[in-house]
Amino acid sequence: MPGGNKQDKLTAAEHATLWSQYVNDSLSVCILRYFLNHVKDKEIRKVLEFALKLSESHITKIKGFLSRENQPIPVGFTEKDVHVDAPLLFTDVYMGVYIHIMSIHGGTRYAGAIGNATRQDIRKYMKQVIDESLELFDRSSDVLIDKGVIVKPPILNKQQEIDFIHKQSYLTGWFGKRRPINSIEISGIYVNMQKMMMKIVLELGFGQVAQSREVQKYMERSRVICRKHLETLSGLLKQSNLNIPSTFEAEVTDSTIPPFSDKLMMYHISTLLSASIGFYGEAMSMTQRRDIAALYAKMIAEVGILAENGMNIMIDHGWFEKPPMATDHEDLSKKK
Repeated sequence: MPGGNKQDKLTAAEHATLWSQYVNDSLSVCILRYFLNHVKDKEIRKVLEFALKLSESHITKIKGFLSRENQPIPVGFTEKDVHVDAPLLFTDVYMGVYIHIMSIHGGTRYAGAIGNATRQDIRKYMKQVIDESLELFDRSSDVLIDKGVIVKPPILNKQQEIDFIHKQSYLTGWFGKRRPINSIEISGIYVNMQKMMMKIVLELGFGQVAQSREVQKYMERSRVICRKHLETLSGLLKQSNLNIPSTFEAEVTDSTIPPFSDKLMMYHISTLLSASIGFYGEAMSMTQRRDIAALYAKMIAEVGILAENGMNIMIDHGWFEKPPMATDHEDLSKKK
Protein backbone atom coordinates (compact mmCIF):
# COMPACT_ATOMS: atom_id res chain seq x y z
CA MET A 1 0.00 0.00 0.00
CA PRO A 2 1.42 3.48 -0.85
CA GLY A 3 2.60 5.27 2.25
CA GLY A 4 4.26 2.28 3.93
CA ASN A 5 7.74 2.67 5.44
CA LYS A 6 6.69 6.01 6.91
CA GLN A 7 9.82 6.03 9.02
CA ASP A 8 11.83 6.60 5.85
CA LYS A 9 11.54 10.04 4.31
CA LEU A 10 11.34 10.41 0.55
CA THR A 11 14.77 10.70 -1.00
CA ALA A 12 15.45 13.56 -3.40
CA ALA A 13 15.28 11.10 -6.30
CA GLU A 14 11.93 9.68 -5.19
CA HIS A 15 10.55 13.18 -4.60
CA ALA A 16 11.72 14.25 -8.05
CA THR A 17 10.03 11.25 -9.67
CA LEU A 18 6.71 11.88 -7.94
CA TRP A 19 6.83 15.62 -8.58
CA SER A 20 7.65 15.22 -12.28
CA GLN A 21 5.06 12.50 -12.76
CA TYR A 22 2.36 14.64 -11.14
CA VAL A 23 3.09 17.58 -13.46
CA ASN A 24 3.28 15.37 -16.55
CA ASP A 25 0.12 13.44 -15.70
CA SER A 26 -1.78 16.67 -15.04
CA LEU A 27 -0.74 17.73 -18.55
CA SER A 28 -1.87 14.36 -19.93
CA VAL A 29 -5.28 14.76 -18.31
CA CYS A 30 -5.74 18.09 -20.11
CA ILE A 31 -4.68 16.66 -23.48
CA LEU A 32 -6.74 13.48 -23.13
CA ARG A 33 -9.90 15.24 -21.97
CA TYR A 34 -9.74 17.41 -25.09
CA PHE A 35 -9.04 14.42 -27.34
CA LEU A 36 -11.91 12.44 -25.86
CA ASN A 37 -14.31 15.31 -26.49
CA HIS A 38 -13.63 14.96 -30.22
CA VAL A 39 -12.42 11.44 -31.08
CA LYS A 40 -14.83 9.42 -33.25
CA ASP A 41 -12.90 6.19 -33.80
CA LYS A 42 -14.17 3.64 -31.25
CA GLU A 43 -10.92 1.70 -30.90
CA ILE A 44 -8.77 4.80 -30.48
CA ARG A 45 -11.30 6.14 -27.97
CA LYS A 46 -10.89 3.03 -25.83
CA VAL A 47 -7.12 3.53 -25.73
CA LEU A 48 -7.49 7.21 -24.82
CA GLU A 49 -10.00 6.37 -22.07
CA PHE A 50 -7.59 3.85 -20.62
CA ALA A 51 -4.76 6.41 -20.73
CA LEU A 52 -6.91 9.03 -18.98
CA LYS A 53 -7.86 6.55 -16.26
CA LEU A 54 -4.17 5.83 -15.64
CA SER A 55 -3.18 9.51 -15.45
CA GLU A 56 -6.01 10.35 -13.06
CA SER A 57 -5.12 7.42 -10.79
CA HIS A 58 -1.46 8.49 -10.75
CA ILE A 59 -2.41 12.00 -9.66
CA THR A 60 -4.50 10.63 -6.79
CA LYS A 61 -1.75 8.32 -5.58
CA ILE A 62 0.98 10.96 -5.81
CA LYS A 63 -1.16 13.39 -3.81
CA GLY A 64 -1.34 10.71 -1.15
CA PHE A 65 2.42 10.17 -1.10
CA LEU A 66 3.22 13.88 -0.88
CA SER A 67 0.48 14.70 1.63
CA ARG A 68 1.72 12.03 4.02
CA GLU A 69 5.18 13.58 3.76
CA ASN A 70 3.77 17.07 4.41
CA GLN A 71 5.14 18.12 1.03
CA PRO A 72 3.32 20.66 -1.18
CA ILE A 73 1.32 19.37 -4.13
CA PRO A 74 2.58 20.76 -7.46
CA VAL A 75 0.29 23.10 -9.38
CA GLY A 76 0.95 21.33 -12.66
CA PHE A 77 -1.83 21.90 -15.18
CA THR A 78 -5.50 22.41 -14.46
CA GLU A 79 -8.81 22.99 -16.23
CA LYS A 80 -7.59 26.55 -16.83
CA ASP A 81 -5.05 25.14 -19.30
CA VAL A 82 -7.51 23.32 -21.54
CA HIS A 83 -10.65 24.23 -23.48
CA VAL A 84 -12.21 20.87 -24.30
CA ASP A 85 -14.86 22.49 -26.50
CA ALA A 86 -12.32 24.16 -28.79
CA PRO A 87 -12.58 22.93 -32.40
CA LEU A 88 -10.73 19.81 -33.49
CA LEU A 89 -7.00 20.44 -34.02
CA PHE A 90 -5.74 16.88 -34.60
CA THR A 91 -7.36 13.91 -36.32
CA ASP A 92 -8.21 10.60 -34.67
CA VAL A 93 -5.19 8.98 -36.33
CA TYR A 94 -2.82 11.46 -34.75
CA MET A 95 -4.47 11.06 -31.35
CA GLY A 96 -3.64 7.35 -31.58
CA VAL A 97 -0.07 8.05 -32.68
CA TYR A 98 0.36 10.61 -29.91
CA ILE A 99 -0.67 8.30 -27.08
CA HIS A 100 1.43 5.49 -28.56
CA ILE A 101 4.60 7.59 -28.51
CA MET A 102 3.80 9.02 -25.08
CA SER A 103 3.48 5.48 -23.72
CA ILE A 104 7.06 4.90 -24.87
CA HIS A 105 8.20 8.10 -23.17
CA GLY A 106 6.41 7.13 -19.97
CA GLY A 107 7.76 3.60 -19.87
CA THR A 108 11.30 4.83 -20.45
CA ARG A 109 11.02 7.52 -17.77
CA TYR A 110 9.60 5.16 -15.14
CA ALA A 111 12.12 2.42 -15.90
CA GLY A 112 14.92 4.91 -15.30
CA ALA A 113 13.32 6.29 -12.14
CA ILE A 114 12.91 2.94 -10.38
CA GLY A 115 16.69 2.56 -10.28
CA ASN A 116 16.82 5.44 -7.77
CA ALA A 117 13.91 4.24 -5.62
CA THR A 118 14.78 2.78 -2.21
CA ARG A 119 11.52 2.87 -0.25
CA GLN A 120 9.55 -0.33 -0.69
CA ASP A 121 6.23 1.43 -1.27
CA ILE A 122 7.74 3.70 -3.91
CA ARG A 123 9.35 0.74 -5.68
CA LYS A 124 6.03 -1.08 -5.64
CA TYR A 125 4.29 1.95 -7.10
CA MET A 126 6.94 2.41 -9.80
CA LYS A 127 6.63 -1.23 -10.84
CA GLN A 128 2.89 -0.69 -11.13
CA VAL A 129 3.21 2.37 -13.40
CA ILE A 130 5.80 0.56 -15.55
CA ASP A 131 3.33 -2.28 -16.05
CA GLU A 132 0.59 0.22 -16.86
CA SER A 133 2.78 1.97 -19.43
CA LEU A 134 3.52 -1.36 -21.09
CA GLU A 135 -0.18 -2.17 -21.19
CA LEU A 136 -0.92 1.21 -22.78
CA PHE A 137 1.87 0.60 -25.29
CA ASP A 138 0.41 -2.80 -26.17
CA ARG A 139 -3.12 -1.48 -26.60
CA SER A 140 -2.06 1.49 -28.74
CA SER A 141 0.26 -0.71 -30.81
CA ASP A 142 -2.46 -3.25 -31.54
CA VAL A 143 -4.90 -0.56 -32.67
CA LEU A 144 -2.43 1.34 -34.86
CA ILE A 145 -0.98 -1.80 -36.44
CA ASP A 146 -4.48 -3.11 -37.25
CA LYS A 147 -5.28 0.22 -38.90
CA GLY A 148 -2.03 0.21 -40.88
CA VAL A 149 -0.91 3.46 -39.24
CA ILE A 150 2.39 2.19 -37.84
CA VAL A 151 5.02 1.39 -40.44
CA LYS A 152 7.17 -1.40 -39.07
CA PRO A 153 10.95 -0.89 -38.83
CA PRO A 154 13.02 -2.19 -41.75
CA ILE A 155 13.44 -5.96 -42.14
CA LEU A 156 16.95 -7.16 -42.96
CA ASN A 157 17.78 -9.94 -45.39
CA LYS A 158 18.44 -13.34 -43.86
CA GLN A 159 21.97 -13.61 -42.49
CA GLN A 160 23.86 -16.54 -44.02
CA GLU A 161 26.41 -16.96 -41.24
CA ILE A 162 27.80 -15.55 -38.00
CA ASP A 163 30.80 -13.29 -38.58
CA PHE A 164 33.27 -11.21 -36.58
CA ILE A 165 34.73 -7.79 -37.34
CA HIS A 166 38.38 -7.80 -38.38
CA LYS A 167 38.95 -4.30 -39.79
CA GLN A 168 38.99 -0.93 -38.01
CA SER A 169 37.24 0.55 -41.04
CA TYR A 170 34.01 -0.86 -39.57
CA LEU A 171 34.02 2.12 -37.22
CA THR A 172 34.73 4.83 -39.78
CA GLY A 173 32.31 6.62 -42.06
CA TRP A 174 33.98 9.87 -42.97
CA PHE A 175 35.84 8.95 -46.15
CA GLY A 176 35.66 6.30 -48.84
CA LYS A 177 33.02 3.59 -48.99
CA ARG A 178 30.80 3.51 -45.93
CA ARG A 179 29.50 0.21 -44.66
CA PRO A 180 25.71 -0.19 -44.45
CA ILE A 181 24.21 0.68 -41.09
CA ASN A 182 23.76 -2.28 -38.76
CA SER A 183 20.60 -3.42 -36.95
CA ILE A 184 21.57 -1.68 -33.68
CA GLU A 185 22.02 1.64 -35.47
CA ILE A 186 18.76 1.14 -37.40
CA SER A 187 16.89 0.59 -34.13
CA GLY A 188 18.16 3.86 -32.63
CA ILE A 189 17.47 5.81 -35.80
CA TYR A 190 13.96 4.45 -36.19
CA VAL A 191 12.74 5.06 -32.66
CA ASN A 192 14.09 8.63 -32.76
CA MET A 193 12.35 9.23 -36.07
CA GLN A 194 9.03 8.06 -34.64
CA LYS A 195 9.33 10.43 -31.68
CA MET A 196 10.43 13.28 -33.92
CA MET A 197 7.44 12.87 -36.25
CA MET A 198 5.02 13.00 -33.32
CA LYS A 199 6.69 16.16 -32.01
CA ILE A 200 6.73 17.90 -35.41
CA VAL A 201 2.94 17.55 -35.67
CA LEU A 202 2.48 18.96 -32.16
CA GLU A 203 4.71 21.92 -33.05
CA LEU A 204 2.74 22.53 -36.25
CA GLY A 205 -0.60 22.44 -34.45
CA PHE A 206 0.56 24.38 -31.40
CA GLY A 207 2.13 27.09 -33.54
CA GLN A 208 -1.14 27.43 -35.41
CA VAL A 209 -3.20 28.11 -32.27
CA ALA A 210 -0.69 29.81 -29.91
CA GLN A 211 -1.89 33.20 -28.69
CA SER A 212 1.54 34.69 -28.06
CA ARG A 213 3.61 35.68 -31.09
CA GLU A 214 6.70 34.64 -29.14
CA VAL A 215 5.29 31.14 -28.63
CA GLN A 216 4.27 30.94 -32.29
CA LYS A 217 7.81 31.79 -33.39
CA TYR A 218 9.30 29.27 -30.96
CA MET A 219 7.05 26.49 -32.27
CA GLU A 220 8.03 27.28 -35.84
CA ARG A 221 11.73 27.38 -35.00
CA SER A 222 11.47 24.08 -33.14
CA ARG A 223 9.56 22.47 -36.01
CA VAL A 224 12.20 23.55 -38.54
CA ILE A 225 15.02 22.09 -36.45
CA CYS A 226 13.12 18.86 -35.76
CA ARG A 227 12.28 18.55 -39.46
CA LYS A 228 15.98 18.94 -40.29
CA HIS A 229 16.86 16.19 -37.80
CA LEU A 230 14.17 13.94 -39.27
CA GLU A 231 15.63 14.41 -42.74
CA THR A 232 19.11 13.64 -41.42
CA LEU A 233 17.96 10.37 -39.86
CA SER A 234 15.86 9.49 -42.92
CA GLY A 235 18.93 9.98 -45.09
CA LEU A 236 20.83 7.37 -43.10
CA LEU A 237 18.14 4.79 -43.82
CA LYS A 238 17.85 5.77 -47.48
CA GLN A 239 21.62 5.35 -47.95
CA SER A 240 21.14 1.67 -47.13
CA ASN A 241 17.95 1.41 -49.21
CA LEU A 242 15.75 0.93 -46.15
CA ASN A 243 12.14 2.07 -45.74
CA ILE A 244 11.32 5.12 -43.65
CA PRO A 245 8.20 5.67 -41.51
CA SER A 246 5.30 7.84 -42.67
CA THR A 247 4.89 11.42 -41.47
CA PHE A 248 1.68 12.86 -39.99
CA GLU A 249 1.60 16.59 -40.77
CA ALA A 250 -1.60 16.02 -42.76
CA GLU A 251 -3.34 15.06 -39.50
CA VAL A 252 -3.53 18.72 -38.37
CA THR A 253 -6.78 20.58 -39.12
CA ASP A 254 -7.11 24.26 -40.11
CA SER A 255 -8.40 25.39 -36.69
CA THR A 256 -6.76 28.47 -35.17
CA ILE A 257 -8.70 28.40 -31.88
CA PRO A 258 -6.43 27.25 -29.01
CA PRO A 259 -7.53 24.16 -27.07
CA PHE A 260 -4.58 24.57 -24.70
CA SER A 261 -2.87 27.42 -22.87
CA ASP A 262 0.44 28.75 -24.18
CA LYS A 263 1.92 27.63 -20.86
CA LEU A 264 0.91 24.01 -21.45
CA MET A 265 2.09 23.99 -25.06
CA MET A 266 5.48 25.52 -24.22
CA TYR A 267 6.05 23.09 -21.34
CA HIS A 268 5.05 20.10 -23.47
CA ILE A 269 7.39 20.90 -26.34
CA SER A 270 10.29 21.93 -24.10
CA THR A 271 10.12 18.72 -22.08
CA LEU A 272 9.83 16.58 -25.22
CA LEU A 273 12.91 18.32 -26.60
CA SER A 274 14.78 17.69 -23.36
CA ALA A 275 13.75 14.03 -23.47
CA SER A 276 15.02 13.73 -27.04
CA ILE A 277 18.52 14.60 -25.80
CA GLY A 278 18.44 11.41 -23.75
CA PHE A 279 17.14 9.31 -26.64
CA TYR A 280 19.76 10.77 -28.99
CA GLY A 281 22.44 10.08 -26.40
CA GLU A 282 21.37 6.46 -26.01
CA ALA A 283 21.36 5.94 -29.79
CA MET A 284 24.78 7.62 -30.06
CA SER A 285 26.21 5.35 -27.38
CA MET A 286 25.20 2.29 -29.40
CA THR A 287 26.24 3.43 -32.88
CA GLN A 288 29.47 1.98 -34.25
CA ARG A 289 30.01 4.39 -37.13
CA ARG A 290 31.86 7.55 -36.18
CA ASP A 291 30.05 9.78 -38.66
CA ILE A 292 26.65 8.76 -37.25
CA ALA A 293 27.85 9.40 -33.70
CA ALA A 294 29.00 12.86 -34.79
CA LEU A 295 25.55 13.57 -36.27
CA TYR A 296 23.90 12.68 -32.98
CA ALA A 297 26.33 14.90 -31.08
CA LYS A 298 25.47 17.82 -33.34
CA MET A 299 21.72 17.21 -32.97
CA ILE A 300 22.04 16.98 -29.18
CA ALA A 301 23.75 20.39 -29.11
CA GLU A 302 21.04 21.96 -31.31
CA VAL A 303 18.19 20.51 -29.28
CA GLY A 304 19.88 21.48 -26.02
CA ILE A 305 20.01 25.15 -27.05
CA LEU A 306 16.42 25.01 -28.29
CA ALA A 307 15.17 23.44 -25.04
CA GLU A 308 17.00 26.06 -22.99
CA ASN A 309 15.43 28.85 -25.05
CA GLY A 310 12.03 27.31 -24.32
CA MET A 311 12.78 27.27 -20.61
CA ASN A 312 13.76 30.94 -20.77
CA ILE A 313 10.44 31.82 -22.41
CA MET A 314 8.55 29.98 -19.68
CA ILE A 315 10.57 31.68 -16.95
CA ASP A 316 9.95 35.11 -18.52
CA HIS A 317 6.20 34.47 -18.46
CA GLY A 318 6.15 32.90 -14.98
CA TRP A 319 5.10 29.51 -16.39
CA PHE A 320 7.98 27.39 -15.09
CA GLU A 321 7.14 25.69 -11.80
CA LYS A 322 10.18 25.21 -9.59
CA PRO A 323 10.99 21.57 -8.75
CA PRO A 324 11.82 20.58 -5.14
CA MET A 325 15.15 22.18 -4.23
CA ALA A 326 18.00 21.48 -1.82
CA THR A 327 18.24 24.00 1.04
CA ASP A 328 20.45 27.01 0.29
CA HIS A 329 22.17 27.22 3.68
CA GLU A 330 24.41 30.07 2.58
CA ASP A 331 21.38 32.16 1.63
CA LEU A 332 19.71 31.38 4.96
CA SER A 333 22.78 32.54 6.88
CA LYS A 334 22.72 35.87 5.01
CA LYS A 335 19.13 36.50 6.12
CA LYS A 336 20.04 36.49 9.81
